[in-house]
Amino acid sequence: MRWIFPLLLALASMGAPMVQAGPWARAPGDVFLSFSQNVSSGTEALATGIMDVSGYSSIYAEVGLGRRLTLGLDLGRGDETDEAIVFLRRTLTGPDAPVQVALDLGYGERGVDLLGDSQLARIGLSLGRGLDAAALEWLPMPMTGGWLSLDAITVWDLTRNEQRWKVEATLGLRPSARLSVLLQGTAEAWPGADVSYGLNPSVVFEIREGTSIELGLRSSFDDRPRIGLELGLWHQF
Repeated sequence: MRWIFPLLLALASMGAPMVQAGPWARAPGDVFLSFSQNVSSGTEALATGIMDVSGYSSIYAEVGLGRRLTLGLDLGRGDETDEAIVFLRRTLTGPDAPVQVALDLGYGERGVDLLGDSQLARIGLSLGRGLDAAALEWLPMPMTGGWLSLDAITVWDLTRNEQRWKVEATLGLRPSARLSVLLQGTAEAWPGADVSYGLNPSVVFEIREGTSIELGLRSSFDDRPRIGLELGLWHQF
């Protein structure tokens, strides 16, 4: 499995990336690709000046297949782990429905240093609603539009008989055609650990048609809080 991530990382760096997870079906043949790099440190280490930095790289891709089907690929690599999941999402609602609903099923593999590889199965539910300018008139500055989405994912480790889950709620606002502001709240739980919560604001700017860059803050609050930065490159083609 470990050869897959470097190969796709090279392809992503050549292509420049973009993505926005959610229930909206991709048009047939449309491709979204995103590459991001996250670095974080424990808040206690930051307070004492100790270097405790960890990194996480990810690639996310979606391809529209038609008939409201979207094929997705979710790859991630940390300091001691790597993971790859392929999934198929079916948007259950029509393109004109005000609230979009989708289900996805996936299969993949996770590798952990010293523990070996394990097989994964995934199921996800996504809800989303677009927001026009009129719905956002209450904000202090005018917006051209936005969206709300909720994504819930459960991943089963079939090899170790363990389960983890994650819920993400995202509010996206567009002050202009080229600028978006995102605020994401997360809650997730891994086997043997308490629920961790996060608040992740970011800004996305379109540097050229179809290509955007993202800069965001990332936080995780549990018994060992962490804070970090994320830089992402998004592309649509």
